[in-house]
Amino acid sequence: MLTNWLVMAEALRKLFIMSETLSRILKRDKPKAEIIESMTRTFFKNSSGEEAVISIKPNKMTRTHKQNAMYFAIIEQVRKETKNTKEAIHDHCRKEFLETRIEEVASKPVVVLKSTTSLNTKEMGEYCDEVISWVENDLGIKLQLPDDWRDLIS
Repeated sequence: MLTNWLVMAEALRKLFIMSETLSRILKRDKPKAEIIESMTRTFFKNSSGEEAVISIKPNKMTRTHKQNAMYFAIIEQVRKETKNTKEAIHDHCRKEFLETRIEEVASKPVVVLKSTTSLNTKEMGEYCDEVISWVENDLGIKLQLPDDWRDLIS
């Protein structure tokens, strides 16, 4: 336990030196007191400031690297089965499961697809869940998903 705390404290110290701001995702069902205490110690150890502000807000972070990697692994599996291009499958999924809008370009309507880069972690999870359902139920493809895939979509 002490080793984990020391590793976390060192990582926080390095992060702080680069930005003078500490941030951490807290989960509703996980302990928080030790994390906040550790961050507070790290802040005051590495700052000449006498006061700090703690702010808690909903996680609006964009999709995670693991979510993105899983999504494109799914797209790759569909590509191998259907012989479509990754671009065509990705565009189909965005058109089917994300918001679209119409813009006028040179007096002609153009469908603008939402980018997955703009999705937060919750939205990306919901999007991946819809894509998985479509692939397995509508296309009949049995996907090879990572062991932690349910954590990535919730």
